[in-house]
Amino acid sequence: MTDGEASILRPEHPSARPLATLVSEFGLATVGSLDGVEVTGITISTGNLQPGDLYVGVQGLKRHGAIFAAEAKQGGAVAILTDAAGAALAADAGLPIVIVEHPREALGAISAWVYRTAESSPLLFGITGTNGKTSVSYLLHGILGQLGLVSGLSTTAERAIGDLTVTSSLTTPEATEIHGLLARMRESEVRAVTLEVSAQALTRNRVDGLVFDVVAFLNLSHDHLDDYATMEEYFQAKLPLFERDRARRGVVSLDTAWGERVVEASHIPITTIASVPDTSAEWQVTVLDERAEYTEFSLAGPEGRGLTTRVPVIGRHMAANAGLAIVMLVEAGFELEAIGHALEQHGGI
Repeated sequence: MTDGEASILRPEHPSARPLATLVSEFGLATVGSLDGVEVTGITISTGNLQPGDLYVGVQGLKRHGAIFAAEAKQGGAVAILTDAAGAALAADAGLPIVIVEHPREALGAISAWVYRTAESSPLLFGITGTNGKTSVSYLLHGILGQLGLVSGLSTTAERAIGDLTVTSSLTTPEATEIHGLLARMRESEVRAVTLEVSAQALTRNRVDGLVFDVVAFLNLSHDHLDDYATMEEYFQAKLPLFERDRARRGVVSLDTAWGERVVEASHIPITTIASVPDTSAEWQVTVLDERAEYTEFSLAGPEGRGLTTRVPVIGRHMAANAGLAIVMLVEAGFELEAIGHALEQHGGI
């Protein structure tokens, strides 16, 4: 089923949380009474606002989101979260105001609190790189399904929970949206979630409040330099995904020289993979047969472990993407033999 009207997936049965508790736990300043105020959601957009929301006013390129405080109140917002400048702009709206120094930087942690996403998180997979993020995401999502897991997906193209899908507006959702999405997935008993993570998502705090079980780096090219002055700046924007507060383990492709640099800069345990010869990668993808209907490849790893399977498209790069998806699952604790058995049963990925 495709939900053509909604662009945001949120929990259908949200639990109300006292705003006073949020303020107390985070040590925040307030304006107005918090007595009896409970929040059931959080948003930075009045277009996605629902009754019971905490509306967040952030400074944009041209205007401050707090100027929409009155509109947010009309839409059912119960309070405003903003900075000091925003508090002045929102004063006449008549809603209690919670003040933080940097609202966007606080979004991840506060969204996680509102939706309780840190309390019962599914397996989280994060994929970054200029090219191939969407392909790896769908391959990983597909294998999880073959393994019998209910899984969720967030890509450049869509967000998905089982058969329910909505189109995407950003490669990686805003932090408010992503935590709401995870809460909705929890209602659907999703056990594993795959997320594309763009450099912009890291720079703009969109994945704050998340700790990935396994992250992956694919490559780096000039395709997405709009937000970054140089390739080095673009590369540095990717590296926070490989810090201990962001992820537990990583898989890095050595098909480009950037991969070696990620390995050197990483502060989490890293496993490497390559589809080009003469690398020091721990896992090697070798194409065995290319046809219009499929690409057959072998994946060989440490201690003689490996498998042979097919991906239903032609191209070495797709075999490389599939191999990386498989190794991400191995790093998450899935047995390679179980993965191979599932793939064999389905005739490939």
